[in-house]
Amino acid sequence: MLKGVDKLLRNIYVEFSGVQEEACEAVTIKNYESIASYSWKNIEHPTIYVPGLPPKFTPPILPVQLQNDQLTRSKPRSPAAAVDPLFESLLHQHPNFDMSSIHLVTDRNSLRKLLAFASNRSEKWRIDVDMINNTMFFNLWEEFRLMMINGHQNSGYGHAFEDCVTAREPPLEDSMHHERIVRYELGGLECLVRFEADAYISANGSNESKEHSAIPSSDPPAPKPSRPVLKPPYKLVHVVSRGHNVDPDLIAEIKSCSTLKFNINKTLPQLWFSQTKHLCVGRHKEGLVTEKLEMKDMGEELKKWEASNQEHLINMIRVIREIREIAKTAGKCTIICTLIDGVKCLRVYNRKGRDMAIRPEVVKRCWRTLGTA
Repeated sequence: MLKGVDKLLRNIYVEFSGVQEEACEAVTIKNYESIASYSWKNIEHPTIYVPGLPPKFTPPILPVQLQNDQLTRSKPRSPAAAVDPLFESLLHQHPNFDMSSIHLVTDRNSLRKLLAFASNRSEKWRIDVDMINNTMFFNLWEEFRLMMINGHQNSGYGHAFEDCVTAREPPLEDSMHHERIVRYELGGLECLVRFEADAYISANGSNESKEHSAIPSSDPPAPKPSRPVLKPPYKLVHVVSRGHNVDPDLIAEIKSCSTLKFNINKTLPQLWFSQTKHLCVGRHKEGLVTEKLEMKDMGEELKKWEASNQEHLINMIRVIREIREIAKTAGKCTIICTLIDGVKCLRVYNRKGRDMAIRPEVVKRCWRTLGTA
């Protein structure tokens, strides 16, 4: 967790944040806009389809017996930088996109972890922070990013259930992990937020059932071999124009559970940060799905959750602003969430070593003017 960090710059506590707002306005998501999207191609060299396409929600014929999730699951091939596919897809769809007004670029999961900290509910994690001109980047540490992609070893039937209730449409049958990039204002900060979308539903509400009633037992197809790149310059992301844009109001999150009552409270922050309006819940007993899947419209639930979590959201924005003030001076730093004398704390360290890997031509192209602080 402390790899590459230098001196401690500051400790941030939820109750004693150093940045105080003049007025605690309600924190809400404003001016939501879907900007770009991409799907990873299942091949060894990092390749993305832009705009790609999420799998289509396609309920199976019941009953269905799921297989246990495999301990290893195909994952995107690491490019030279975690933000490379974000910028490649963004500039492919918006060649003149100007980053100067963007205050924060982050994955949804980093926001969820900061909200958990602001709510005094959090585990140990690390986020690396970088500044480019006026734009702050959050990059969840590699160990946790890979865990998020692969899932825990005892994750049960979650991935198998997703595969069961969705179908990848031609010509993207070999795609995986559809990522979406949205722009919105959050607590006065202009944000670009990247998140993985599980599926999309049909615009007319009809989703045809799959012809099969079981999950194929074979492993995913082996990626095609390519020459390995073992030292810098690392692999760059290759872009293939394929797929089509999907209305953000049709995006759905898919969850499975083996209990009678699904704990929706754990899922609501995830849905809120991406403004995902549809939630599919499937129940199983030891992998056997017999009950009809429940597709929920979460619009009203998200409004209620936002209203009842204002204190935590305001705390989160204060913490982000304090991190931003530190990063504007330090340039690059590392945040580690931990306990000090039994109290949740963010320890902010100066970071040694190289800066965030982002190609100079991308910086020159995207930051044409300086934004306001």
